[in-house]
Amino acid sequence: MAQPSDAGQDAGDTARGRILTEELAELLSRAGHDLLGPLNQAASLLALLVRRHRDAPDAEAAVLIEHLGNAAVRMETAVEGLQGYLNLASRPLEVRTVSLHSALSEALAVLDPAVKASGATITADALPSIDCDGGKIAAVFEILIDNAIKFRQAAEAPRIHISASRQGADVLISVADNGIGIDPGYCEEALLPFRRLNGREYPGAGLGLAAARLIARLHGGGLRIEPAPEAGTKVTIALPAR
Repeated sequence: MAQPSDAGQDAGDTARGRILTEELAELLSRAGHDLLGPLNQAASLLALLVRRHRDAPDAEAAVLIEHLGNAAVRMETAVEGLQGYLNLASRPLEVRTVSLHSALSEALAVLDPAVKASGATITADALPSIDCDGGKIAAVFEILIDNAIKFRQAAEAPRIHISASRQGADVLISVADNGIGIDPGYCEEALLPFRRLNGREYPGAGLGLAAARLIARLHGGGLRIEPAPEAGTKVTIALPAR
């Protein structure tokens, strides 16, 4: 029996990889509805129960209702975060030449209320145009700037700076802030899904950085987080400069 050539095997591996990717995308898309839908409904019913019995005369029941209310909020936050993550994972890349300034502007339009409420100052260097999925890169900017606003110093308005540089075959895009910073020992751990280094002190499902890293990897790049040179945090994504 004739053995397959290396070229034929490579083509077969590519086809199988494409099929697997398509099947996983379909699975993730359906999971967002079929798995998370019931959780979302349960959280809504729990919140309704809390509202109806919030003024329970029994002290023990009142404490229980308060715990149930907190659980409902956490469940809704987790469901919302996971739905967003699955949507990003399941939608195929739509690569075209995109101005990073346009992607940043798209993100800032969404974040405008948070930027104004926090008094944040956002600056950017000259950013290049690259071949990428503009919507997904805008989502990365949204995630990183939202994090910078969320994890700000209590007594200081957020200052956020976006820069870009070339490193070999990659474009490096960095978002640096003057926030509470990160312990160098937790830089990798912070990228794990559902990992919330600050516990319940700050809102969110703990999926933002994981989603941003996923987007970078889908483009063939990566993401790293590190303490900023002076104070705060610096997050850098590397994207191939196609």
